[in-house]
Amino acid sequence: MSITMHNTLSRQKEPFVPMRDGVVRMFVCGPTVYGPSHVGHAKTYTQFDFIARYLRRAGYDVTYAQNITDVDDKIIRRAAERGTPPGELAAEFEARYLADMAALGNNGVDVYARAHDHVDAIVAQVEELARRGHAYRTSGGWYYDLSTFPAYGRLSGRREARSEDSVARVGEDAGKRNPGDFALWKARKPGEPFWDTSLGQGRPGWHIEDTAITETLFGSQYDIHGGGTDLIFPHHEAEIAQMEAASGRAPLARYWLHTGLLRASGAKMSKSGGNSRSIQKLLEGIDYRTLRYAFLSQHYRSSMELGDAVLDNARSARRRVENFYRTCDRSSPDSPANIARSREATTRFYERLDDDFDTPGALGVLFGFLRAQNRSDETLGPAARAFVADVGDLFDTFLLEDGIEHDSCVDELINRRRRLRQEGRYTEADAVREALRGLGVVVEDGRHDTRWRRQ
Repeated sequence: MSITMHNTLSRQKEPFVPMRDGVVRMFVCGPTVYGPSHVGHAKTYTQFDFIARYLRRAGYDVTYAQNITDVDDKIIRRAAERGTPPGELAAEFEARYLADMAALGNNGVDVYARAHDHVDAIVAQVEELARRGHAYRTSGGWYYDLSTFPAYGRLSGRREARSEDSVARVGEDAGKRNPGDFALWKARKPGEPFWDTSLGQGRPGWHIEDTAITETLFGSQYDIHGGGTDLIFPHHEAEIAQMEAASGRAPLARYWLHTGLLRASGAKMSKSGGNSRSIQKLLEGIDYRTLRYAFLSQHYRSSMELGDAVLDNARSARRRVENFYRTCDRSSPDSPANIARSREATTRFYERLDDDFDTPGALGVLFGFLRAQNRSDETLGPAARAFVADVGDLFDTFLLEDGIEHDSCVDELINRRRRLRQEGRYTEADAVREALRGLGVVVEDGRHDTRWRRQ
C-alpha cells in the first residue's frame, strides 16, 4: 500500500508521489523567536517530526527544513521592552527553541534557516516580483499587488481577512493599492535593524523569508509544505502568491499538510494570547515520552486540549506497552500462532500509518495486539518483542531499554518471593509483594510463572 496524504490544496487524500523518485523535500514554517516556545509549538513540531521519521522509515531520502524568523516586528517590540538588541534577543530564544526540540526528541530537521542569513535572496525575489509587475513601492516599503495574482485564495478558499485571522503582519500603509496587499520589504524606521540594499534601507517582511529560503534550498517547487492551520491564511496564501508569481511555475508545493491547533479552555494556545505554557516548564514535571505520546495519540490534523487527564492517559498507555515488552522472553522459541499474530499486527500497523499518518489508528492496532497476546496462554517471545521495539523506535514514546533503574532490584525481589512461595512461607512472600507495591510494582501470579508490571 502506498502512502496517502490529505492535501489542503485539493481538500482530499492523494497518493504521495514526490517530484523526484525516492527523494522528499519538506519545509515546515518555524518559530518567531521572541519568547519561549509554547506547548502548541511542541504539538506541531512533534507531529511533523513523526511525519519526517515515517517517510524515512518508508525508504525516502528526506531533506526537512525549517525557517527561524529572527527579524520581525514582534522581536523588535520585545527587545525594546527588555532594553536588549533585537539580534541578541532572537539568538537567546532561538537557542531555547532548539534546546526544547532536543528535549522533545524532535531530531528530524536537517536545516534550520535563519531569515537574516537570506536577506540577499529575499531582495532578489522582491526585485523579480517587481520586474514581473507583482510588486510596487510606497513610502513604507515594497508591497505585493494582489490584483495581479488571480489564484490568491486557492489554498484557503478565500481572499479576504476575517476577525480571527492573524493579519498583523500584512502591513498597514496609506499607499497600498489593495487592502490585502502585504509587505515584502519594510522601509527603515529609527531604532530598528536594517539592511542597505537596492530596495532601499529596510528589512524583510514576514512572508517573503519563507519563499526566499525554500527557493535557495529546493528551487521554485518542492514536495511538502507544512504548518499549523492558523497559517493557511494569509501566510501560506502569501507564500504561494510570491513564489508562483516570481517563478511562473505552479504549484509551489505539491502537498500542503496542516496540523490542528492545541487549545487551552477552547482557545488557540499562543504567546500573544497570554494562555500559553512553555515547553521547558511543562517538561520539568513530565517525561518527554509521555508528552510525545499525548500528541501522537491524536491525528495530526485534529485539534486537541492538553490537560491532566490527557497526560495521565498517555502515561498509563505508555506503561502498558513497557510492561508488556518486559514480559517478552527473547530467548524463548516462538509458536507459529505468536509469529502469525505479530506479522498480522505489523502489516495492519503500517497500513494505518500509510493512510495519512494515522497514528491513533496505528496505536489502536498495537493495543489490540497486546490484548490478544495477553489472552493467550503461550509465552511471549521474540516476535512480539520485535514488533513492540519497532513501534518504540519509530514513535520514541516508550522506554524499552533493558536494565533500567530499579529493574535489577525488582527481579531480585521477585525471585526471592518465588522461592518463599515454593517453600510455603506465604506470609513472608506477601510481605515481599507489599514491598514491591511500595516500589510501584504490581505482581501477577500466572499458571506458569510470575509477571510484574509498573503501576
